[in-house]
Amino acid sequence: MLKSTKFVDLLDAPFSRRGSFLALANDNYGEDLYGKGNLWLCSSRITGIMDFNQNNGFRILKFALIYGGHPIPYVLDTTPYEVVMRSRYGSVRFTFAETKLVAAAADSPDLSLRMTIQKPVTWFTDPEPPTPLEKVSGAVLDFRASKLQVFSENLWQNSDYTEARPDGRGGALTVWFEDFYKREPKIRASYPSYEAGLADVKADFDSYAAKVCPALPAEFEPGRLPALWQTWQMTVLPDGESAYKRTMVKMIHSIFEGAFVWQQPLQAIVHAKGDLPLAWDIYLSGFEHMDDEGKMTDSLTYEETPSFGLKPPVHGASLLWLMDNTDFKSIPLSDKQWLYDRLVKWTDFWTKTHDADGDGVVEFAGLLETGWEDAPYFNIGFPCACPDLNALIVLQMEAISRLGADIGKPQAENDKWAADAKALTAKLVEKFWNGTEWFAFNAKTGEKSSTHTISLYFALLLGTRLPKDIIDKSIEYMFAPNHFDTPYGLATETIDSDYFFHGFTQGSIITPSSFWLAIALEWCGRDDLAREASRKYCAMLRDTGFFHIHNALTGKDDRSLTAFGEKGLFWSAWSSSTYIYLADKYGV
Repeated sequence: MLKSTKFVDLLDAPFSRRGSFLALANDNYGEDLYGKGNLWLCSSRITGIMDFNQNNGFRILKFALIYGGHPIPYVLDTTPYEVVMRSRYGSVRFTFAETKLVAAAADSPDLSLRMTIQKPVTWFTDPEPPTPLEKVSGAVLDFRASKLQVFSENLWQNSDYTEARPDGRGGALTVWFEDFYKREPKIRASYPSYEAGLADVKADFDSYAAKVCPALPAEFEPGRLPALWQTWQMTVLPDGESAYKRTMVKMIHSIFEGAFVWQQPLQAIVHAKGDLPLAWDIYLSGFEHMDDEGKMTDSLTYEETPSFGLKPPVHGASLLWLMDNTDFKSIPLSDKQWLYDRLVKWTDFWTKTHDADGDGVVEFAGLLETGWEDAPYFNIGFPCACPDLNALIVLQMEAISRLGADIGKPQAENDKWAADAKALTAKLVEKFWNGTEWFAFNAKTGEKSSTHTISLYFALLLGTRLPKDIIDKSIEYMFAPNHFDTPYGLATETIDSDYFFHGFTQGSIITPSSFWLAIALEWCGRDDLAREASRKYCAMLRDTGFFHIHNALTGKDDRSLTAFGEKGLFWSAWSSSTYIYLADKYGV
């Protein structure tokens, strides 16, 4: 019996390439077992909530390996550059020859590749596909938002399926799948050979990996290439067709396919060590998508659509990190000036529109602004004033002050921003610290939170701006028995809390808190605790995969918080990038 050889398991991570909107995935209920897997071609441009919500809704074209006129069983092998359908009679290999072109090639002239569509995707032909099997020059899939041109020298089609067959001259089949969005589908005069396409994608990934993170400490080196690959293949590029104006990194295939604006500052930090121009492009990307009021778009897919959500302003914290840890003088002055105006606008949006009671501290107006949508402390209702949001505003004010000094803004203006940051820090301690722990309150009712949620401890991002006794007591609370510290990293709710129900931020271990609290502990002068928590978290990711959510009691990945008809969550580029950063900084 054949057994698969895997660089990544397609049940964990659909397979793609930087800049592509296509992917290859196993069936929603497939298995990594001979005869139980089904390979699909997928598109992140499927439109319509009903399309996504159906089983396999992310998937548009199902492949079958044909030998002797009938489908045969196979296993799915992967490398960083290929997906292979391997049978006892030979294989068909797939690679992303270009960002919008997938190539497939058989190694035996006895194999054919059958393709069956997933409705509501349709074959876009005129006339309709023939009922009897007939040879066609090419076929086009219409999946509403865009179309896919399929071409092979020996392509056959009927009303049930399309089939690429051997070339008719004794050679094995080759077939190409080209993604067309705003362009009209057409067959090319010539296509790159499979081997040329394979060499292209290999060069792209290998150069990225060598530049961004050429090595990790020995304990975490086994996860380096899979983590880099996950982030690389979730990266989107400005292509003149999609909404992306700069490089961004999406989160999770299918379920969270968009590039979330509050994740980009983290991605900038991760990429800064090896490729500062790329990191800076990623950092600036979210500021390309602001409304007149200064509100940033929550998430970008291939199209820019109205944004109903919002996320916390981590941009100031990230910018301060970039200023202190990179060659910031090499950043073009014009970029800094462009950023300054938008960072001011983004900060003013919060301070001028999110202070319902006028007390000088900002609040979240609703769940979809928080980034911690099921955090227990939001049970006090909205508007919810909390230390985490206000700490981020402090850092944003300070970043504006320092950036202003860097680009030559008037000293009085820079001093005003610095003074505002200092004043808000004092208010934050006054309003959100009870002597032993941090809390939130409802700005209308005055009700205080009684939960023990880790995002409240984002106040520690203020580092030594806080009084030392508050830092010490906060850290003592965090690392007390049955609180946040676990064998696998930091839980999002204390283990002994009456509100510990796992969930997204009700006790699970998740990526953003693992990343930003490592930064916070370091800024508080506790590199030892940052190292301890980060090594535990990275070991868990290395052993289980780069999933966004993990069980704080078992360390196992939690894929259950899913949507769109998917059986479970896939790997997250948020998590894979966090692994690269934390493993590189704290590994031994």
